[in-house]
Amino acid sequence: MPVNRATALPAQATVPLDLIAEAVQAAGAREQRRRLLPAVAVVVFTLGCALFSGEGYGEVARKLAGWLGPLAGPGGWHLPGTGALARARARAGPGPLRELFARLAGPLAGPATPGAFAFGRLLAALDGTVLDVPCSPANTAAFGAPPAGGGGAAGGFPQVRLVTLAACGTRAIIDAAFRGRRAPRASEQDLARKIAARGRCRAGMLILAGRNFGGYPVAAVLAATGADLLIRVKSSQWLPVLEVLPDGSARSVLPEPAAGRRHAVARYQGRPLPGPPAGLPVRLIDAEITITPAGGQPRTERCRLITTLHDWQAAPAVQLAACYPQRWEAETGYRDLKTAIRGPGRILRSRSPAGVTQEIWALLCACQLTCAARTRAAAAGGHDPDRISATVALRAIRRAITTPAPPAAITAEALTALLPPRRNRSYPRLTRASTTARRAARTGLTGHVTRKITIITPDLPAP
Repeated sequence: MPVNRATALPAQATVPLDLIAEAVQAAGAREQRRRLLPAVAVVVFTLGCALFSGEGYGEVARKLAGWLGPLAGPGGWHLPGTGALARARARAGPGPLRELFARLAGPLAGPATPGAFAFGRLLAALDGTVLDVPCSPANTAAFGAPPAGGGGAAGGFPQVRLVTLAACGTRAIIDAAFRGRRAPRASEQDLARKIAARGRCRAGMLILAGRNFGGYPVAAVLAATGADLLIRVKSSQWLPVLEVLPDGSARSVLPEPAAGRRHAVARYQGRPLPGPPAGLPVRLIDAEITITPAGGQPRTERCRLITTLHDWQAAPAVQLAACYPQRWEAETGYRDLKTAIRGPGRILRSRSPAGVTQEIWALLCACQLTCAARTRAAAAGGHDPDRISATVALRAIRRAITTPAPPAAITAEALTALLPPRRNRSYPRLTRASTTARRAARTGLTGHVTRKITIITPDLPAP
């Protein structure tokens, strides 16, 4: 695994040519002869296609002329045709962009970064999303047919499932894995295990995740990396209460699947349970959260969490329940990726599987460069990174690429348009309701709200 140096990128590294050259060398993509578009220039161009996602090949090449010209071969620089640019992308392949992302990826957070740490650990959110890709025969064969639409009819585009591990304080991507949504081993759980196996999860992290990652196969693999976990679990999930702790949490165990089945059969048959099941030792936290909008009626939700932070004094249950909403920073990061960088409603441009893979790595690199610009600006101004707009930072990066702006122009521009301090907000999830019903449910809940967390102490089972 290449050593991450994204935190050390200087302010003028809008396009990190040194890292790109290293990535090309590591991927074995360096050409035997100097072309108009050598491999380093192709990576710069592909990254530019991600940063200027709404533009065609020719326009992207024009915007990047100041960067591509000095990289051209002995014949000098002239604007390539669209076909030459497409062939150059295919010739380079996804390897250099994957290597570049490995060098850029990382939390971009230090001990002094506001909102980045809790309980002495780096907060990291694990979550997934999907990206639409063009409906070409090659993409359909590689990524699966489009998902079914209404009435069982096929939808518009094949999809790629993307899972990322992102730092909550900066929204920077620590690692990512993706696969065709309908391909084998393409569930969010499979991709989460793939991320855990790469070594980016480590001791000193607290990984926050939703109910989709609350099963033993994923949680055990994540915990084996040395990272601690704070995961929401389903209210119906069986977690035996072994001991009630003074803060209202309980010592429990996340059962291995086979042990869970044996205990389920024993409970169904009314037989005594043969001791605690084998599995991952956890603390169980059952919280009741009352949300009161300004001038509105309160509503109450239940939230059930498990954590591998076993010391209730160092990590009280109320503080852990209050920390859990930080995992939604992953959703904000996906908004930055899919709306600000890629563009709302846009599909990827590549009609071949290798091109799609290359393009996704380029999007992730563009997202990380934007996060690095936000983090630098926040540190320079002494602000929380949440105050730095990703849209403003992206526009400043685009402008710095196309104009001879001074090195500090991106930071200066980002600091002139600070976002207001983050408010407590509530957005009820109504996935099966109409748009009108969802908007009606959110009326009065999208402004400032107050939250009250009450820990519900579980009962010990009868002897």
